[in-house]
Amino acid sequence: MRLTTNLAVCVTIVLLTTTGCIRRSLKKQDLLLATVGEKKIRESDFRAQLERLDPTLRGKYRRNRAALLDKMIEEELLYQHALDRNLAGTPEAKKRLSRLEEEIAIQRLMQLEVLSKVTVSKEEIEKRYLQEVNRREGSSIVKSILYISNLEENNVREQVNVIERELREGLSFPEVAKRNSLGYQMLELDSADFNDLPQEVRKIAVMLNNRSGGPINLGPNPFYFFKDTEPLSSCFRRIRRAIRDEKGERALRKWLSSRRAASTIRLHEEALDDMNRTAAAAAEVNGVSLTVGDVAILLEGLSVQQRRQKVADKKALLDEAVDREILRQEALKRRLHEAKFVKERLAKERRRILVELVIEQDVAGITPAAREESLAGLLAELKKAAGVKIVAENLKKMYIPSSKDIQDIFGGEPI
Repeated sequence: MRLTTNLAVCVTIVLLTTTGCIRRSLKKQDLLLATVGEKKIRESDFRAQLERLDPTLRGKYRRNRAALLDKMIEEELLYQHALDRNLAGTPEAKKRLSRLEEEIAIQRLMQLEVLSKVTVSKEEIEKRYLQEVNRREGSSIVKSILYISNLEENNVREQVNVIERELREGLSFPEVAKRNSLGYQMLELDSADFNDLPQEVRKIAVMLNNRSGGPINLGPNPFYFFKDTEPLSSCFRRIRRAIRDEKGERALRKWLSSRRAASTIRLHEEALDDMNRTAAAAAEVNGVSLTVGDVAILLEGLSVQQRRQKVADKKALLDEAVDREILRQEALKRRLHEAKFVKERLAKERRRILVELVIEQDVAGITPAAREESLAGLLAELKKAAGVKIVAENLKKMYIPSSKDIQDIFGGEPI
């Protein structure tokens, strides 16, 4: 007995040691995936890029590593091209980087003063989930799912009776369908797959209430439709984020209200009648003048319709600009622009700004298709000049650590 126990312990130690060695070896090795000119793209770069992606995209690029590596190579080519053209030294680049430094410092201030103090309890999340599930107009947070199960043509009534009895007993539809049908499909409403369904099927699905369904004949084939919402476990983080954002917004309003009360503010709303007079004074905040040009920063990146809506409500637009200036002054007072966090974030974003600039200046065409073609041509030239090399075998065998946080929308397997 003691011999068996000792042997088991030894085997366990060997396995743990071997696993640890393999992981340390893989980490230490940091596989080379590609070279772009003199720049080397390694396994650690790939993992870092993967972590920065929206969670809904991580599963996609986990299965298609080559596509993500291609995007990384293209970005590196454009960045190197921007450096070769010395775009970092241009007035436009300096202006954008300065503005970005202000924005990052403001975000840091909001995090320290407001968002870090916001808490969300499990009870709040559970309560919100029930509220979202019971919304008649549907929820933008909790996704609705249509289940379509295939019934046996000669046994429809009996199958339907069993399905509906088990649903009343509280079983989930997938459990019920596995036992009482030939198979089922699960489609998220408004997804591409759902929109590919025949129009009459989509109409039926939209009219169904949650946790309801019934047998339907489509041509010669009998089906059972059932509409449900995703379980709390799948949207827990999404709901927590929504509640945190809402609480954060209320806390920020309160914080800004107190800062406004302690500030000297003068508004010149009439200056916004002509947004082209960028040098005209639109407001003064604690002795600092805000021009129409400063206010116009809030319109950048918006669609034409969104810009019109913002400009139509001059008071709201000016209030937003004043709030931003109060935040900017507070961040400056605390010297947050010198903080390590801000500097590190700015260094990362600098690359993005230079890539955006080179695309704006070197990609021709008015229509999206024309610009896409022009960009493809530019990348082909840069790729040829840089002599890009991809190490395909390393891309396949590289180690990506598992993470419970990296999942597809419906809780797919972690990376």
